[in-house]
Amino acid sequence: MPDMTVSVVIPTRNRAESLYRLLGAVARQERVPDEVIVVDASDRPLLHQTLLQACPGLKLEYAHTSPSVCAQRNLGLRRATGTHVWLCDDDIEPPPAYLRQLAAFLSNAPVEGAATGIWLERDATGAFPDGLPVPSFRHMLLNFMAQRSLWGDVEGARGTWLTAAPLRGLKAWYRHRGNTWSLAGWPLLTQVRGRVVRTAIYSLGAALVRRDWLTASLFDERLGPHGIGDNYGVALGFPRDLPIAILTDVRLRHHRSTDNRLDVATAHRERALALHYFLRTHPRFRTLNRLFLIWSLLWNTLQFAVQNQRDLFRATVTALRQILTGRNPLLQDAALPGQSLNDRRHQP
Repeated sequence: MPDMTVSVVIPTRNRAESLYRLLGAVARQERVPDEVIVVDASDRPLLHQTLLQACPGLKLEYAHTSPSVCAQRNLGLRRATGTHVWLCDDDIEPPPAYLRQLAAFLSNAPVEGAATGIWLERDATGAFPDGLPVPSFRHMLLNFMAQRSLWGDVEGARGTWLTAAPLRGLKAWYRHRGNTWSLAGWPLLTQVRGRVVRTAIYSLGAALVRRDWLTASLFDERLGPHGIGDNYGVALGFPRDLPIAILTDVRLRHHRSTDNRLDVATAHRERALALHYFLRTHPRFRTLNRLFLIWSLLWNTLQFAVQNQRDLFRATVTALRQILTGRNPLLQDAALPGQSLNDRRHQP
């Protein structure tokens, strides 16, 4: 696609230091983007001139709006003029070759519409790992029993002679599911061998995506200000079963800024409610998936109780109660498959 043009869309709030680091990385890209759109929701608006200095030589547009990651991204998409949009979370740090590598891949594969590199986050030692982890047999088994997410190279997992047979069974099950989701709807990324890995769900916070794909599947502004679950909903609206290509030899650092980030328990509750919302409103999912989600959350409550993680236990119980009583706030007046407007007005 020789006529590819790239718009960068960056939502941000109260993370000036992280934003300036990102803008510096964008300015150093070997493939220069055509425009950069910063959509700011900081309590104190950033200065446009200061942003221009952090991103020299680039066309930069700035807007200030109310806090909502999804609404901020959608505002940026409406203003974008490129054929493709590079969606950037404000706390990532892509290497100089990053955009060039993604753009080259999409240009050489016209049927592809979304590409990203592998996200790397600091481990317990504070270092960035080299790639996706290899899960242990125990981790695989527990996540299978609870139908939770699993991210890692399951084909590289090893066990003892006692676990050899069940490990083969687990690998076969995850191989069959592919990079889609568990029976409870949680994302799976377990088949990661090869330079290009295709998946149904992955973070779009560093992805290069066709703008027409994004405008046909906008970020869901029902989600909370922090946008928990936003990438899940957008990816469900992309064409093709496995629409996101991950280039495993392309890496970037995610610094996970602690500024303006929800605590773990609150994020866990909002993630569960967002998943239930998508399982309830998207035609790909069935009642069985929602039943497995309840099973998954019940399993989590047991685990958090045993581990004495009180905040996570309370957050999960709250999410379960809202789901089971029909009071998921994201579902208020939401359009449900096969349901009329009159039905929605009378739903619990």
